[in-house]
Amino acid sequence: MPKQAFRRDRISYGYRELRARQAEAAASAAEHRRHRARLLARQIIAAHGPTLVVEDCDIRTWYRLWGKRLSQTTPGLLISALERECTAAGGRLVRASTWSTALSQHCLCGERVNKSLREREHKCIACGLAGKRDLVSAALASFVRFTDVDDPTTAYLDTTASRHAQITFSEGLEEALRESTAPSQTTACGAGRVAVPRQRRGTSAPRTAGRRSRATPDEPRPKRDHAGKPGHRPGRNPQLTLW
Repeated sequence: MPKQAFRRDRISYGYRELRARQAEAAASAAEHRRHRARLLARQIIAAHGPTLVVEDCDIRTWYRLWGKRLSQTTPGLLISALERECTAAGGRLVRASTWSTALSQHCLCGERVNKSLREREHKCIACGLAGKRDLVSAALASFVRFTDVDDPTTAYLDTTASRHAQITFSEGLEEALRESTAPSQTTACGAGRVAVPRQRRGTSAPRTAGRRSRATPDEPRPKRDHAGKPGHRPGRNPQLTLW
């Protein structure tokens, strides 16, 4: 039993300073995630328009599968930012039920292709369409129709329109569905778990690209003089280089 309440304890100056730094770092990280979600939402709307369809998923299930890894991507913040940006642009973000549409279990031709969560490639036996599972689902989301827009359970898949689009844009569609927007490697630790490459804290590609000392695989190594120092690279000003 404590002798007195915590509010009456005499806290040291170092503890107060450490607590203030931790609170400042947490607030800065939260603001960075919100800003990144807004930026991604604006880029998505600029590329695909202000009317978007997303699956009505329970994000708590994602946290049970991937845990703290979702804190880097914050899907809930991204969906909220998409909803605000769509409304500001004059459109709307609508949610489609996964039970009535099953986008990941269908093909553009209308055939049902059952896949487990571990299978990330889509291969249809009926029409021969092959591509990334997420990209095929995203393409099918554009053919989702609603009886009532406010009710996600009334969503259904218009297979006639999707089949017509597949016939019309056959070659370009197959090429687009084979390209992965986020290349990743599936691990054996669990179904559907994706290995995310580790990155250095406090660094980013624009900051480190101009001051790396080692050559990348598609770049020749810098020539060295007799003193062992890197020689001058053409097209770069040595006075502006940061080491």
